[in-house]
Amino acid sequence: MARKIYLFLVVISLFPAFAFAQNATISGVVLNGLSKEPLPGAYVHLDGTDKGANTDGQGKFSITNLAAGQYKIKLSYVGFIKFEKRVTLSAGQALNLSIALTESLNNLETVKVYGKLATETEAAARSNEKNSNNIKNVVSAKAIEKSPDINAANVLQRVSGVTIQRNAGGDDAYAIIRGLEPRYNNTLINGIKIASPSSKTRLVSLSVVPSDMLARIEVDKTLLPDMEGDAIGGTVNLVFKDAPEKREISATAALGYNQLFIDRKFLQFSTSDIKKYSPSESNGANYVAQPNDFTRSNLDFKNVSPPPTGTIGFTYGERLFKKKLGLIVSDSYQNIYFGSNTEGNDGNADPADPDHRPRINNIYNRSISSHELLNNFNTHLDYKINDKNKITLDNVFIYTRLAEASVTADTSITGGNGGRTVPGTGPVNTVYQSTLTSQYIENLKIAGDHILDKHFQVNWYGAFSDAFVRTPDQADINTNLLITYDPATRVYTKTPNYFDNIDRIWAHNNDKDYNGAANISYKTFFSNSALVLKAGGLYRHKTRYNYEDEYILRPVPDANGGKPTFTDINSAQWNVYTPLGAGDFNINNYNAFENITAYYGEFKLSLPRLDIFGGVRTEVTSQGYHVRQDVTNASDVNKNYTDVLPSISFKYILNDKTNLRLAYFSSIARPAYYELVPTSPPSTGGTTITGNPDLKHTTSNNFDLRYELFPKADEQFFVGLYYKQLTNPIEYSYSSNSGANSIFKPQNPPSATVAGFEVAYTQFWGNYGVSGNYAYNHSDVASNKIDRNNPSVNGNPNIVIEHRMLTGAAVHDLNLSFLYRNTRARLNAQVAYQYLGKTLVATYPNNGDNYIQQPLSTLAFSADKAIGKHFTVFTKLNNLLNTHTTVVLHNFQNGNQVTKASYLAGLRYNY
Repeated sequence: MARKIYLFLVVISLFPAFAFAQNATISGVVLNGLSKEPLPGAYVHLDGTDKGANTDGQGKFSITNLAAGQYKIKLSYVGFIKFEKRVTLSAGQALNLSIALTESLNNLETVKVYGKLATETEAAARSNEKNSNNIKNVVSAKAIEKSPDINAANVLQRVSGVTIQRNAGGDDAYAIIRGLEPRYNNTLINGIKIASPSSKTRLVSLSVVPSDMLARIEVDKTLLPDMEGDAIGGTVNLVFKDAPEKREISATAALGYNQLFIDRKFLQFSTSDIKKYSPSESNGANYVAQPNDFTRSNLDFKNVSPPPTGTIGFTYGERLFKKKLGLIVSDSYQNIYFGSNTEGNDGNADPADPDHRPRINNIYNRSISSHELLNNFNTHLDYKINDKNKITLDNVFIYTRLAEASVTADTSITGGNGGRTVPGTGPVNTVYQSTLTSQYIENLKIAGDHILDKHFQVNWYGAFSDAFVRTPDQADINTNLLITYDPATRVYTKTPNYFDNIDRIWAHNNDKDYNGAANISYKTFFSNSALVLKAGGLYRHKTRYNYEDEYILRPVPDANGGKPTFTDINSAQWNVYTPLGAGDFNINNYNAFENITAYYGEFKLSLPRLDIFGGVRTEVTSQGYHVRQDVTNASDVNKNYTDVLPSISFKYILNDKTNLRLAYFSSIARPAYYELVPTSPPSTGGTTITGNPDLKHTTSNNFDLRYELFPKADEQFFVGLYYKQLTNPIEYSYSSNSGANSIFKPQNPPSATVAGFEVAYTQFWGNYGVSGNYAYNHSDVASNKIDRNNPSVNGNPNIVIEHRMLTGAAVHDLNLSFLYRNTRARLNAQVAYQYLGKTLVATYPNNGDNYIQQPLSTLAFSADKAIGKHFTVFTKLNNLLNTHTTVVLHNFQNGNQVTKASYLAGLRYNY
């Protein structure tokens, strides 16, 4: 009896093994039918089941644990005809397939209706570039994941012909494409223009977008008629992750530190007592502010050692209801500490110099400590009504909170206020400033793709974009002292540190975009060729509201009626010098609007080896500006104009791996709203400028030629030339009709030219690879300057014309990365080097001199190693050369900014 029981238990224990042995398997490889190159990242699935697998780096896949029966294998891959095959499996069968995909003449718009594309791999990025209708660069999610970069701005600076403009704190970052400053470029999220949180410009900082939420970044360098026309340099499209074909769960956590705060302390202030609203906002416009209406804690600074930087992210996605409903939700939270140290020397014209060349006017040292919280949330839903109809919903929410403390010690070298007599002397002005800024950007889009029949396709979208920023009580306190030297006694004397004044500014703004667009296309095939005709339109209504209120506090005089000695903020006493705040003279209180109506027609003719694209886009613009306060000369501004933007391009397919492209397109750049205001505002940024109601928008004719070679699925070589002729470019320069005081304002030189070439190269030899790109850029614009040899004629500035490069332009841009990838060991490593040549960052009033950023060389390192089936450890190290950003004016150093190296290590989970 015991023996029978034992045999029964053995049979039962072995039953799962017998059952497993009866399960069938489908495995194989997916290849490009022409080149026979493997296609990694393709999703092979069995229709009507939850079974499927992605191909690996060699294009291989395996689907296991299948019961005997009939199955339909389905596969979609960007740029290829959809694959379907029915198979019958017997118990225990191991079926091996070699799937060769055929490249398609179809538009990508048609392909994406049928299923998820493999858009996150390097092979998919190269395929996207190769099969696109226009000239573009694509950075895949896999390349971003393995790079040293943690946000979109970091990623973009490694793209050919793209550099990044940053502010003094190192946080805001805007794309400069082909030497054209951010005003000439477009920023999109999932193909939709983003509302701007800036109070003065249209710009959106790319540093607030975490790289781990992106499926890819596309940089379009030529435009087609169905693309918005306000992008002379190019368009940056941040594409967030799409719903996967099977369940996907991932999480990331990392800790890091900045070398800057190992070498010095972090300057901190309390944010708990900051009042959200100004006294007049809280109590009414006629309220007379009292001294105790203003807090002290946000001007009570302390030096501390900050905790480590920390980041955490989570993503969940899958398809439900028989694969009809796809969803993905992701959240990224970053708690970042960063900053900078800057040594600066301001200059003015030297009256003793016969050529009035600039000399050092004052010396300052500034340290900035920044604590930023980023919380970004992405939601994507798509519903496949059937194989020909699909509805999608995308919502991206980006929230940032930045607390920034700065201290600036400024020593005057020249001037009547007791300038320097010998080294170590002069008046020293110290400014402590605290700024707390909270902002959010939200982009909501609902869209539909519909194939009506074999000829007609319709797609549409409605979108809402909203950006809001609040900076409550930006506070700065000014103190000063004087250091003198007695040559008789050889003794230095320092006065007490006197309390000078306090500024308090409340500001907030809101930017809203309402968008709608629809397109219809007709496709027909004939004689081994295809013709696509497409037409559509767009309407956008934009509104912007801006508010600012400013209060000036002056110290209570001491017993002698003079300035009191400053000891600390808690003992300081003050009176409110402007008790009604900014009153009726702050033109930062404004409303603006912009309405755009656009419509286009285009065609695509696909011959056996030649694609021809062409068409015309028309954009009708109505924009205006209203100052809500009673300000002299600040009348309302309204502008209306229409632009007809033709384009034509050719893609000649030399072979299945090589393209030759030639393109022409016309594009525009609209002025920022604030640039139209005809008066000098009190500026929160420290620079007073004058707007120009006569400012025109910029138009440009653009020409491109590019040769493309894609030797393997994830390799590339291309070289391209470009030329741009700008009419009415917008550049800040000096007015010739400004009387005794020269006026710095945005103006329209008649024209400007931009020309250059780009080359990019990626190749692997076994486990080792090289990826690099280089861009040379030449630009020329005629700028108004004051003649340094004869600065004044009859009391008016003597204006001369100076030819120079465009503001923001760098002559040379080089990126070079050495790559190591070991598939068997599941190890990747990368050393990334960047060289940026001389860059014009700002203009100087007198001809012959400008502010030139000196060449930069930076080095970064990243590595990741898979552990087990689901985990990966990684590290990202940046600015390992401790590169200084140095700006030179004439023959002296104007600024030297230090940010130092940053270190990050983390763990990634994927299921």
